[in-house]
Amino acid sequence: MSRFVITADTTMDLPMNLIEKYDIRPIASYVSLGGEDMPDWPDITQQDLFDYVAKSGELPKTSAANPYDYETFFRKIRETDDRPIIHIAKTSGASSCFENAKMAAEDIDNVFCVDSWGLGSGTGLVALRAAMSELEDPEALVEDLNEYRTRIDCSFVIETVDYLFKGGRCSGLAAIGANILKLRPEILLTEGRMHPGRKFRGRYDKVLYDFTAEKLGDPTKYEPDYLFVNHTLQDPELLKKMTDYIRGLNYFKEVIAVPACAAVATHCGPGTYGFHPVRKKA
Repeated sequence: MSRFVITADTTMDLPMNLIEKYDIRPIASYVSLGGEDMPDWPDITQQDLFDYVAKSGELPKTSAANPYDYETFFRKIRETDDRPIIHIAKTSGASSCFENAKMAAEDIDNVFCVDSWGLGSGTGLVALRAAMSELEDPEALVEDLNEYRTRIDCSFVIETVDYLFKGGRCSGLAAIGANILKLRPEILLTEGRMHPGRKFRGRYDKVLYDFTAEKLGDPTKYEPDYLFVNHTLQDPELLKKMTDYIRGLNYFKEVIAVPACAAVATHCGPGTYGFHPVRKKA
């Protein structure tokens, strides 16, 4: 048994077998469909979300668990378990998850909150690090996780900017221009905050190869264990080709494709693809 109880926001985008294997306990964020707030996982699928947008023309709203949700969640664990709780939160640069969890933890003994600086499986990697740690002191573990998060590279490309436009993150004129020119924007995550990277151009399957080859051109600078591919690709054959390409590098021990949860897919839309390699410690 671990020395700690590891909890995380459901936006961690880990496959269920790993969540169960390492006993990572999830707390849901919310997606509002037609005014009804629903847990973003596992109740809402990507297809549910995309069907809703296609039918209504509206982008669902997302929200973090509130401080009361976190307090209830932590206290429920405390009823049967007195081990230190290490909560891994979605990046504070894109969500109030960390602040809400931290606020809830103030009145509960031995709860430590970590800002993962990550989205999707970037958060999941920090949760796995915590669950597999052999450290005994919770403060030492938090320090280790804060160092580890700085080495997780996160970048992804988006097939169209339609959802960015619907969400107010892209002007109408820019969206029209991007679609006409077949521009595929790259989004980078640095210290937990998103910013634009390259603008790839052309057929999307070629863009995915170019993007992957550029990011993983020298895979040996990364840790060879897990490489999580987060995506909202609608074409399973294209996803297979990309994961086969990465496996063909013969470097990563496990390449695992994980569909982005609804709270993440809401903002990027269909046709998004990215990954989270972890740089080796200097």
